[in-house]
Amino acid sequence: MTTDRPTLRTVARAAGVSVMTVSNAYNRPDQLSEGTRDKVLRVASELGYPGPNPAGRSLRRGQAGTVGVLLTEQLPYAFGDPGTVTFLHGLAAGLAEAGQALLLLPTEGNAEHLHVRNALVDAFVLASLRPDDPAVADVLGRRLPIVTWGFPRLPGVPRVGIDNARAAAKAARHLLELGHTRFGIVTFAGPRGANLSMRQRVAGFTKALREAGIGPDQVPVVDAERNARAAGAWVASDLLADSGPFARRRPTAIFAVTDQLALGVLDGAASSGVDVPGELSVVGFDNVAAAASATPPLTTVSQELFEQGRLTANAVLDQVAGRRSRVPSVSTKLIVRASTARPR
Repeated sequence: MTTDRPTLRTVARAAGVSVMTVSNAYNRPDQLSEGTRDKVLRVASELGYPGPNPAGRSLRRGQAGTVGVLLTEQLPYAFGDPGTVTFLHGLAAGLAEAGQALLLLPTEGNAEHLHVRNALVDAFVLASLRPDDPAVADVLGRRLPIVTWGFPRLPGVPRVGIDNARAAAKAARHLLELGHTRFGIVTFAGPRGANLSMRQRVAGFTKALREAGIGPDQVPVVDAERNARAAGAWVASDLLADSGPFARRRPTAIFAVTDQLALGVLDGAASSGVDVPGELSVVGFDNVAAAASATPPLTTVSQELFEQGRLTANAVLDQVAGRRSRVPSVSTKLIVRASTARPR
């Protein structure tokens, strides 16, 4: 066996066939008899030939069969967020039906964004990025099809997402109708303050309160360090403490901008001895699976994250195929469960 790295031509010489025959054995097996293909693959295996280079094959075909998804978070963090995971599940399911793979590309922690510039993909999905994120410019420079989920809003680029402010207002009106007048909000900024969706949810909630005569100065907004259940519990303990900045006007209702934070608020209330919903009502946002099984079950704003993933996949596939994308609007609804009640 030769010590040099075997090539397509090496296999052709050893098998006594043309280079085209070897190429067909890998790329167009229907063009060869079963015996010829078996012989070529057997010789290739004996020589240690791994097959055509995937990157070169993609370039020749003009398609990579892969869609790149840009996330603001590092991948371990993204996989710890049930909302992001549900969206990615829907996206992967939609793409898999068309034979497309998924490549996850975090923008955080890589100043050069070489993974964006060098990614072997047919299209990009931008998931909750700021318009001024350098990765957005890198993607635009690739001149490939783009679809955005949430943010950024780019001229001429299909977008899948909800009206966060209007959705959050539903939570505020529900609590107002129950008779609550003392509120708290738990939010988080995200990496580098990137999460514009969370800011819109806070704005929509406080606007609904303001229209009911409750000004922003009466509603404490507390920023958790991350979108995690433990962080929500920590913040809730501060909001519900018998002493401290919120003790004189302790909220009877808390809106958390994600279910992860809201579930943490339930944990914090339990550890502080605050009864939910007797002393405190809690509303989340997303309607992740854990919301329905929480103690008590969590009232939340549902935004159909799995369906948004599938809609994004459809829009990407349309773009790659050169078809015009028609993205339907995504509705939200308030799911009322046992974590909200009239204040005592």
